[in-house]
Amino acid sequence: MPQYHYLIPEQQKGLEKNLEYAFVCDSTEEAEDCFVDAKERLMDVNNWNKYGGIDELEFKLSDSHGKEMHRHARKSDHIKIATEGGSGELDWVAIEAIEYDDYPDQGMETFGMRLHPSADPVNKIEGSAAYSLADNATSTFVILRRGKKLLATYHGRNDGGYTDATKGEGSQAWLGLTDLQWANLISGIAEPGMIKR
Repeated sequence: MPQYHYLIPEQQKGLEKNLEYAFVCDSTEEAEDCFVDAKERLMDVNNWNKYGGIDELEFKLSDSHGKEMHRHARKSDHIKIATEGGSGELDWVAIEAIEYDDYPDQGMETFGMRLHPSADPVNKIEGSAAYSLADNATSTFVILRRGKKLLATYHGRNDGGYTDATKGEGSQAWLGLTDLQWANLISGIAEPGMIKR
């Protein structure tokens, strides 16, 4: 299965991360249904912590002005990543692109979402941890179906990392997630119940 998608930027500097989760369905029809379900879960940002079993964080979807939204994600929306309960804001990211593509001659379809660091859209605070990263840092999710096979991937590009000045330490990932949490998120989006503890 191809692992490149045009939404994934070229790696130039900093950290690069590539994670994937794949499974094969019993039929093409079942795989098509699984693809639609996975696409729906990817756009259901407010429930990412549930899909990925990430108890420590909450993902809150907002519009471009920071107003919380209870709908599927759209291009130019923002996502606030906060500690459980919402008491400690961590990062803001913006949804830079959402794209669906169908390749019937190859029996393939793809759905991608790309995020990048953002200032707080409410207070326009540009000193936040995420905003302090290189401007070209991105996180891209891709769901791909070819025939009976479904593949969910995560691609981090050009992550310069950041330092938490209050704790005097660097982050493990620019959205504060570990590799296991990223892996759990994409597997939970693709096939619920498959996360690892």
